[in-house]
Amino acid sequence: MACYSIDRITVSDLRYPLPAGAGSDAVHTEPEYCLAVTQLISVGGNICGTGFALTLGEGNRLVCEAIEILARSLRGRPIDELMADFGRTVRQLANDPVLRWLGPHKGVVHLALASITNACFDLWAKSRGVPLWRLLLDLEPKQLVALLDLSYLDELLDENAAMELLRQEAPARTERSAILREGYPGYDTSVGWMAYDDDKVSRADAAGNRQGLQRIQAEGGLGGSQPRPAPRRHAARVRRRARRHHVRRQPAVDIAYRARNVSRALEPEPAVDRGAYPSR
Repeated sequence: MACYSIDRITVSDLRYPLPAGAGSDAVHTEPEYCLAVTQLISVGGNICGTGFALTLGEGNRLVCEAIEILARSLRGRPIDELMADFGRTVRQLANDPVLRWLGPHKGVVHLALASITNACFDLWAKSRGVPLWRLLLDLEPKQLVALLDLSYLDELLDENAAMELLRQEAPARTERSAILREGYPGYDTSVGWMAYDDDKVSRADAAGNRQGLQRIQAEGGLGGSQPRPAPRRHAARVRRRARRHHVRRQPAVDIAYRARNVSRALEPEPAVDRGAYPSR
């Protein structure tokens, strides 16, 4: 097997201004979609692993600077050697003595680590010539657990318990294999942005229907600096204008109890679990 090493590291601060009202919720009233992009380049193998973290504006620069500092120690490392004990590597990066006080489990450092981690997995899969999901499915439980930093939950789930859990679930893998053929259902974020008026919601809904998207996401939360509907009224308006039946709930990002207003407005329709970022 060829040896692929991380020969060069590049970091890019990419920003995408949005049309008026797009991407808005109760707190982020005028967002700019940004990517803090990490690229790990193997010159000998002529491949590049790419990872990114999503941010919403000027703070993207801070995340990129953190990536540059944290990723330095990866230069020159063979990717197979790195991924053989990747959980330990992530733990070492998170506990960087210079940046740890900025918060390895939240904020700037957390986002920087996400971008670096994604790039490592991408380079690893490309070096093996297989999709990442196939590479992970072919690993033994011990190899899978070695990829993880379980230090934040080791009082509840240590490495031995994680390996045993994987072994217990392995026989049922065939029962879940259909998802590899059928895929997961997508959902549409274009309908529920808080700054959209009824006409915009209606047009976005019609476009989503034409694309076959049967689920939507509605934003909620406290009112921002611009005049906006209250969370419950906003959710009800989206439900009224949208013709689809499944709603992905996206509650307030700042004060949790406000999300209950949105949830009540959406009932009794079925909903799927919340996610960290909207699918595009």
